[in-house]
Amino acid sequence: MATTLRLRRPQLCVAAAALIFILGLLFASRMRRPLSSLHLHGTTTANTARDRYDVSLQNCTAVSKWIVTTSNAINPPEAVHMILNSAEDWCVLVLGQVASLMYDFSWTNGSTHLIYLPFEALSLLPYKLATITSLNIKNIGYLYAIANGARVVLDLEDGIVPIRVGHTYLPLQADKREYQCPNLDEKEGGVIWNPYPHFGGQDIWPRGFPQSSSAQPDTQMGSTSCYPIIQQYLSQSHPDLDASYLMQNKNYEGFKSVAASALVIPRGVFAPYNSLSTIHQYEALWSLLLPKTVHKRVADIWRSYIAQSLFYLIPDACLMFTPPAVTGHITESPSYEDELPLYTNSSYVVNLLIYHPMSFDTFEEALLGIYELMYQSHILGKDDVTLLGHWISDLKLVGYEFPKLPKKASLWTKNVHLCIMFNWGSTEYRTRLLLSYYMRFFDAITLFVEGEHVNHTYIHSHIQVFHVKTRNGILQQISLELCINQVVPNTVSHLYISDDMFINITKMSGLYLSKIWFIPLSVHTFGDDSTFHDGWNWWGYSFNGHSTQYERFVMIVKRLPQDLKQVLIDKVGFPNRIHGHAVADIVHIPNHYASDVTRVLKHVNSVTDLFCEIAVPLAVDIAQPIGREEMEDGNLWGWQRTQSPLVQSFVDTRYYMHAMKLSTRYGADIWCKSMNNQLSLLV
Repeated sequence: MATTLRLRRPQLCVAAAALIFILGLLFASRMRRPLSSLHLHGTTTANTARDRYDVSLQNCTAVSKWIVTTSNAINPPEAVHMILNSAEDWCVLVLGQVASLMYDFSWTNGSTHLIYLPFEALSLLPYKLATITSLNIKNIGYLYAIANGARVVLDLEDGIVPIRVGHTYLPLQADKREYQCPNLDEKEGGVIWNPYPHFGGQDIWPRGFPQSSSAQPDTQMGSTSCYPIIQQYLSQSHPDLDASYLMQNKNYEGFKSVAASALVIPRGVFAPYNSLSTIHQYEALWSLLLPKTVHKRVADIWRSYIAQSLFYLIPDACLMFTPPAVTGHITESPSYEDELPLYTNSSYVVNLLIYHPMSFDTFEEALLGIYELMYQSHILGKDDVTLLGHWISDLKLVGYEFPKLPKKASLWTKNVHLCIMFNWGSTEYRTRLLLSYYMRFFDAITLFVEGEHVNHTYIHSHIQVFHVKTRNGILQQISLELCINQVVPNTVSHLYISDDMFINITKMSGLYLSKIWFIPLSVHTFGDDSTFHDGWNWWGYSFNGHSTQYERFVMIVKRLPQDLKQVLIDKVGFPNRIHGHAVADIVHIPNHYASDVTRVLKHVNSVTDLFCEIAVPLAVDIAQPIGREEMEDGNLWGWQRTQSPLVQSFVDTRYYMHAMKLSTRYGADIWCKSMNNQLSLLV
């Protein structure tokens, strides 16, 4: 019999009895009684409702995929009807939006994978969230699903209908593998990217995308290996657009390229996703919470940006956009006034989240820190911070496990002061990426950045930042001298590296912290110019047409104080033997050698400007001429850095690999993967 919008009196009685039963059932569950042990004595109708609820809940707890949606009508959302009558292995949770709404179950044809919670029942659930007023009821639905075994949650809006492709709806990408992604290099202030043109949505952008960034050049596609913990299913006929666009474009078209392949958004890149039809894998269930102090047309966008700002803490996590997989649209018309915060604050929010403080020991603390930052910046209200506290408490109560952060490794790194020098200036993305890993190993970290007007307020106060005034390209030398002259409590040495360096921390555990570590590249006879024709191009480089590096080196050595020159004669074999140049992007200086190295560097600076690659081996030859740790060369240049087997071989077997450019997607991917491997081995 076809379902109509008018309820006959018998149906009304059945629905009323069902409502009375479920309210009593949920009230009892608030007293921590198991649902399966509850018995309600009374009418046959009530017992039937109890049986339906018990069977559905029992079946759903054996299902890992849940759909959470809402309804303000007695009939089911069309999407629910379609999925329940297909072969899909989903449990569907429908939340009543209207008080005293009697839901009609006659259409279900006996389906036992549907749970309907009336509006009045939601406040009776045994969660702290249930005590909060003016709450988006979906938040309670997410929690209910997770409490009953959901490991995948599809956040589905009423009015959105999946498109059937073959024998399935909404195909899941639930594994880590290679996916298509835009080839985007980092930019100052972070990157935000519009995925709509890739799917044929020309001249349109997602709701929440900063309008100042809407003019986006064509982007070449590459690939990356990641795990899409959040998947946004795009709507074919009604893309999610902001109200300002819709007011000016009444007859817009949907996506034209239905056949376009899915793509993922790389780490460090933001793209707004919505709550209309979005999959959340278990590793992302913490991110489902919708803020309550902003309009719902804003809440899901802020939710998306908050989630993406923490992806770097979850190995291999990424966001996926699929080709149009749903159709339909929400019934209410978007309002410009409701969405106003998106137009005025989207760019600000993205930059704010890139700048967030980085001192935390657990993932929950990191998430709380983000909400506090959003509140202090007047993006969210204080009630949202309270809401998040209840959400975290409730998630732990129902057994959800937040992503685990690696503990700080109890290694040689604990006693070493790490200095990171940025060769070409720092960016927020690269700095955050470096620190997110190095902070798990090193307690003491200092950054060296060229220039004075660089915003590093997002870095926690216990990390020092030096803004170095450089001249004639000797940033490294000045930074190294500043590094080794710091007095850092509880450390025995200084490890100085450049930002484009991968260090094999596990392999380095076999080196002695009491010795200097460096990588000599050439040995020469002083005074014999021919021995310096070793193929190193920089010997002939001059600053502004003045003397070459070789000529400056000769000048500096000739002017060495006699006691320093005598060390070279007695210990190194000068003038018949002297190191010419070495790798300057990594050097380890124990505290007890710092003063000698500093003395040589100060002498160099007092004579003339000299590249650090020449100054370092001279200082090392004098400070510790014998017994030091000489590491093999781990440099790859040019085309070599594009050869994956060669790069991986260096990462696995050498003490370091340089240059690994984190500003490129390839470099960032292999660096993150290799650092994750080290953490998993050491923790």
